[in-house]
Amino acid sequence: DVYKRQEKKIHTFGFFDFETEFNNIDDIGEGGTFDQHHLNFLANYILDNHFSVSTEIEWEHGPFLTAKSGSGKIYLAKAFVTYKHSDAFSIKAGKYLTPFGIYNERHDASPTFLSTFLPQSIYGSKNLGEGIEDRVFAKFSTGVQILGNLYLKDWELRYQVYIGNGRGPNESESDNNENKGLGWRFVLTPPVNSLVLGTSYYMDKNGLVGNSKQNTVGLDVQYDISKLHLEAEYIFPKIEKVNSLNNPTGEYRKLKGYYMQGSYSLFEKLTPFARYEFFDPDISIAKNAEEKVVLGLNFAATLDVYLKGEVHFNQYQASSKIDHEVFVLSIAVAF
Repeated sequence: DVYKRQEKKIHTFGFFDFETEFNNIDDIGEGGTFDQHHLNFLANYILDNHFSVSTEIEWEHGPFLTAKSGSGKIYLAKAFVTYKHSDAFSIKAGKYLTPFGIYNERHDASPTFLSTFLPQSIYGSKNLGEGIEDRVFAKFSTGVQILGNLYLKDWELRYQVYIGNGRGPNESESDNNENKGLGWRFVLTPPVNSLVLGTSYYMDKNGLVGNSKQNTVGLDVQYDISKLHLEAEYIFPKIEKVNSLNNPTGEYRKLKGYYMQGSYSLFEKLTPFARYEFFDPDISIAKNAEEKVVLGLNFAATLDVYLKGEVHFNQYQASSKIDHEVFVLSIAVAF
């Protein structure tokens, strides 16, 4: 009947995570804190052989919202329609996760990556100017994306090219300047066992920072040798400076960040990993970079439940910031 046909068309899934964190930088951190970080519900609606609709709603930090106050966040992470002509050519239209780097399209889907937190040198919030802290590329984009997979003998190329409103005060509804957010991601799989090469690019006039020009180039590589997995990412952001009136000056601040991570799977359940991160917020200024070493363990209790433990060693070249350690325990569940 009609209900059974509809059930076959709708695919629902989601993920949940919870964490506890301790650090040695303040009294609250030393006492530890709990965080019900993510609860996400996703649904894909298969309309026919060509059209589908994808959605995701996120509840973050156990939201409790009233008419006058509240905590946490509830938001629409994505909602787009896809027309698939073939493996080589598809079109997405709507709000989607910006295809940048290895992880941004997975964003907060913590069951899909080893550590509790993504590498902050690439995916963490940075100073973009005028007190705005955000990623150096848009986490979300609202617009149109063209994508597909191309094959030549044993080579595979996945491409994604997109245009959107760019960052602004109401970016999912309207563009507040004449410039559009533009970008691309290409992922090449050559005929070498388990080698994957990627490159990403994003640019816009950031409507949150005086319409200043901002762009970021990214490079990434992944390689597997038996049970050993290696990966690395490198970004080269370039951010136009603004003056005291929040007007662009035409001068640019150049940044750089990268990480290298290795992991080894034991018994198909236990995966220790180590990561080194480096971020420099202004390469023209000496001794202001940040370094982080992460040592962790990921245990697959089942195919859907993951227990994680890790310690972060944070070091700062600038004397205004205090070196410290952070210890994190978390559980991530896919359902």
